[in-house]
Amino acid sequence: MNRLRNEINQWLASMQKGKAGCYLMCEHAYHDNLLDAISFAYDLEYMLGNDISELDKDIRKEILDSYQTGDDGFYYETDAREVFKNSSIDRVMEMHGNYLTFQVMGAYKAIERFPKRKISFYDQYLSDIERYLESNCPWNLSPWGAGGMVDNLGTILKCNIDMGFKEYEKIIDEIIEWLDKNQDDESGLWRNKDNRQGINGLVNGGYHLMRGTYFLYNRSFHKPEKIIDTIIEDIQTNEIFHDNRAHGCNDLDHFYLLQKCHELVPAYRKEKITAIAKHRKDVILSLLRCRDGGFSFWSDSSVKVHNYFDVAPGIKESDMQGTVFYLQTLMSINKILDIENGGLRESFTHG
Repeated sequence: MNRLRNEINQWLASMQKGKAGCYLMCEHAYHDNLLDAISFAYDLEYMLGNDISELDKDIRKEILDSYQTGDDGFYYETDAREVFKNSSIDRVMEMHGNYLTFQVMGAYKAIERFPKRKISFYDQYLSDIERYLESNCPWNLSPWGAGGMVDNLGTILKCNIDMGFKEYEKIIDEIIEWLDKNQDDESGLWRNKDNRQGINGLVNGGYHLMRGTYFLYNRSFHKPEKIIDTIIEDIQTNEIFHDNRAHGCNDLDHFYLLQKCHELVPAYRKEKITAIAKHRKDVILSLLRCRDGGFSFWSDSSVKVHNYFDVAPGIKESDMQGTVFYLQTLMSINKILDIENGGLRESFTHG
């Protein structure tokens, strides 16, 4: 892993653009000031164990703070309103700000700093959080999207709590109580396999949902064997896991969640899990590693669109999202295989 760390660090240094603390998404990125890329870069610095001075952490905090432009505390790309002014996507600004704010919370943790003010967007829903979960999250249409919304919610409220706003703690208890009651007996996840996205949506949504609640708050969860069964079924039947294909979200979501469940019930389907993990690790290292040092998000290209923004043309090259996602995926696989990660640290944005 030392060689991998060194090569990623060389690539990361080459992505610095303009003033200190600013990074590109990839070499051929369309934008040189995307908070999306910058927040991934700060997380990646942490994952690699880089030594960042207190002064440089303060500089990074100032950069992150400058994007907190929403009255509700949300973060937005500088030109988001211009980019989305003719968008046909309903509530695109809200969804853009919600996801970006979620990701930036991890970047603040990576530099050991807090936002300049709390995020108050969710205050309008806190008097009846169950209604928000039931009515605002599209569980049947998109369990992946619903799980992402819960991840955003839990992660953002965790930052508020850590900033001293303890009134949000009881909301987390209510959220986890609702999740416990609504966990599906067959899939182990949230909704059954007959939803519009099938089991793939269940697993990806389950990763997000559990990352921002059970894992982030160190709470116990139920039905790990059922979750393992559903993950294995999707890996074995979904074309995205063929040896010539890859997609950063799918690999991260499946193997991180598999790692967490495997740690809870290590004997359950151990041989099958080990075989799957070994094989996919070989595929990732041969298919996703790029000559410039990092990982691409897709098997044949960098990330092209993220959080409703066109970010790059899609050349086969390393990008921030792919590198963070696949480095975390490899760490999860190594934990399954009982292999040391050589001092690498788990992602704060997606681990």
